[in-house]
Amino acid sequence: MLLAFTSTARADTAGAQVARPALDGWRFRWGDSPQGTDGTPTWATEPEDAPGWQDVGALKEPPGRGTNTFLWLSIPLPQGAWLEPALFLGNVANAFEVYSGGQRVYVSGGLSPTGQETMENMVWHLVPLPPASLGHRVLLRIQAHGPAIGITRDAKVGSRQELLAEVTRMGLAPFVLGTVLLSVGAVALGAALLRRQWRMLVALAVFSAGSGALLLGSSGLLPALWGQPATGSILTLLGSYAILPGLAWFISDTVGADKLRWLRRGAAVVTVPAIIQAVLVVVDLADAWRLLPLFVLYSLPGLLICVGVVVVQAWKGDKDARIFVAGLGILTFVLLLSTLPMLGLMEATDSEVHWGFFALTLSLVAIVARRSAEVVRALAEYSHQLDARRKDVHLLAEGMGRGADELAAVVQQLQASSEEQTVGISRQAAALRELEQTVEEIRQGSHVTSEKARLLAASAESAEAVGREGAAALERTLTDLAAIRTEVSEMAARILALDERTREVSSIVDDVKTLADQSNMLAINAAIEAVRNGDSGKGFGVVAKEMRRLADQSIRATERIRDVLDGVSMSMREAAQTSEQGEARVQVSLDAVRNSGAQLQKLASIIGDTSGSVRQITQAVAQQDSGTHQIAQAIQELSGQMQRTLQAVEETRTVTQSVQTLAEVMSSAASNALRSGKLDGQQPPPAT
Repeated sequence: MLLAFTSTARADTAGAQVARPALDGWRFRWGDSPQGTDGTPTWATEPEDAPGWQDVGALKEPPGRGTNTFLWLSIPLPQGAWLEPALFLGNVANAFEVYSGGQRVYVSGGLSPTGQETMENMVWHLVPLPPASLGHRVLLRIQAHGPAIGITRDAKVGSRQELLAEVTRMGLAPFVLGTVLLSVGAVALGAALLRRQWRMLVALAVFSAGSGALLLGSSGLLPALWGQPATGSILTLLGSYAILPGLAWFISDTVGADKLRWLRRGAAVVTVPAIIQAVLVVVDLADAWRLLPLFVLYSLPGLLICVGVVVVQAWKGDKDARIFVAGLGILTFVLLLSTLPMLGLMEATDSEVHWGFFALTLSLVAIVARRSAEVVRALAEYSHQLDARRKDVHLLAEGMGRGADELAAVVQQLQASSEEQTVGISRQAAALRELEQTVEEIRQGSHVTSEKARLLAASAESAEAVGREGAAALERTLTDLAAIRTEVSEMAARILALDERTREVSSIVDDVKTLADQSNMLAINAAIEAVRNGDSGKGFGVVAKEMRRLADQSIRATERIRDVLDGVSMSMREAAQTSEQGEARVQVSLDAVRNSGAQLQKLASIIGDTSGSVRQITQAVAQQDSGTHQIAQAIQELSGQMQRTLQAVEETRTVTQSVQTLAEVMSSAASNALRSGKLDGQQPPPAT
C-alpha cells in the first residue's frame, strides 16, 4: 500500500551507459578552507592541480586526523554521456557539501565551523552533477565529530534514474520485511489487549515495531521514492532505541520468567534512556545524533547480556531459549557487522540487518506460538477428560433405531443420487456420441487440409526452384552485359585511335600541298626564265608548264583527300560518341538487370521462407490429424467406460433397494425391542 503512493518516472534506457565507479585518484586536505568575499570557500575555486592536496585510497579515512573535524575530499569523475548525471555516495559521515566548478551543487545536513554539525541522512546520498563536471573533479567539504569521518561505502557516477532504480531494488527486501515486522507488531499489540499474557505480547509488539521501523528507515526507499531523508533517519533511530528494551522485556517474561528478576530490572533501566532518546529524536534530530555513541555503548553490552542469558537457559534445557538462540545469534552477528563501521573499527559492507531482525522476530513468534499451542493442548486434554466421564454406550435398541433411521435416510439419498447419476451419465453418453461424430468430421477435414497443404508445399518447392533458375539466368545476363560493355569500350578506344591516325594523314596531306605549292612557284619561275632565254629556253618552258600542271593536279588531289579525311574524321567522332552512348545504355541495362537480380533474390528468399512455412503447416496439419485420431480413440474408450459406469449404477440401485429392506427390518426389530423393554419396566440409563 505504501509503494502504491510513490511517484513514478519512466525513461528510455536503451543504449544508455551504465554507472561507473569513481574510485581512482582521490586526494584530501584536513581542516576547513578560508571563506572568499562571496562566502564560497577558496579551496573550492582553486585549480584542480593546486598544491596542498595529498593522495588517499578511496573509501578510506585519510591518515593524521588528530583533532580535525573538517575533511576535504577531491574526487575525479569519469567521462560519460549520462542523462541527468549524478554521484552516488553509499554513506558519508556526517554532514557535507559538494562543490563543482566553484559552485555548491549539493548539501546534506548543516555544517558549523564553530560548533556541532547537524546530520540529516543516515543512508546513501545522490548528488546531482552538472554535465560540464564530468571528466573533472568535485570537492566534498565534510564535518564530523564522531569516530568516523569521510565516505565509507561506494562511490560511482551514472544516470540519476538508473542509480535511483538500483538503490530501490537494494532497499526492497528490508522495506518489505520492515512492513511485515510492523504488521507483526500491530497484531501482537492487538492480541495483548485480548489475552492474559499481555506483558510478553507487548514486548513482542515493541520489538517487532522497532525492528520494522529500523528496516524501513535504513532501506533507503524514503529518500528514493518520497524524498524524505530526515524521516528515514528518524525511523532508523526510533527503531534502534526500541529493540533492546523490547528484547529484554520479552526474555524476562518468557525464558527467565520468575527466575531472572535482575534481568527485568535491567530491562526497566535501559527503557528509560531509550524513551528519552526517542523523544529527543522527534524533537531535535541533531541532538539525538550526537547522543548516538552513548546508545551504542550501552546497547551492545545489553545485547550481549541477552545473548548470554538465552544461551545459558538453552544449555539448561529451556525450550523457549533454544528457539531464541538461533534468531538472537543471527541478529547479534549482523548488528555487530553493521555497528563496527560506525565506530571506525572495520570497513563498511552491504547491510544484511533485515534478515537478522526477521530471523529473531520469527523465533519470538515461534515462542508465542509454542506457548499458545501448549495452552490449546491443555484445554483439549481437559475437554477430553470431561468427555471421558460421559457414558459411551447407549441402549442397543435405541442405537439400532437411530442407526436404522440414518441408514434409511442414507439409502434414500443413495437412491436419489443413483437416479441423478443415471440421468447425468445418459446425457454424457449422448454428448459423447455427438462429440465422436464431431471429431470424425474434424478428422475428415484434417485429411483434406493435409492433402491441400501437401500440394501447396509441392507448389512452393517448384516456385523456389524456378526462382533459383531465374537468379542463375540473371547472373549469366549480368556477365554477358558486362562483356558487351567491355567490347563497346574497346571499340570506342580503337575508333578514337583511328581518328588520331586520320589526323596524322591529314598532316601529311598538308605537307604534300605545301610541296605542290612550292613546285608551282618553281614552275612559274622556270617559265619566266624560259621566256628570257628565248628559243633556247622553250624546251625548259615546256617542262615548267608540265610541272605547273602536275602541281595544280596535286593541289586539287590534296584538297579532295582533305575533304575525304575530314568526312572520315567526323564519321569516326560520331561513331565514338555512338559507342559511348551505347556503353552508357549498356551500363543502364546492367544496373537494371542488377536491380532485377536483387529483387529476384528477395523474391527467392520470400519463396524459400514461404516454402519453409508451408512445410511447417504440413507438419502441423499431420500432427493435428494424428491428434484428432487419438481424440477419437479416447472418446470411444470413454464411451465404453460410460456404458460400464451406467451398468454399475444400475447394480448400485439394486443393492440400495436391498439395503433399504434391511434398514426397515432393523427399524422394526429396534421398535419391538424398545416396546418389550418398556413393558418389562427396564428403562435405559440417561445419556450424559
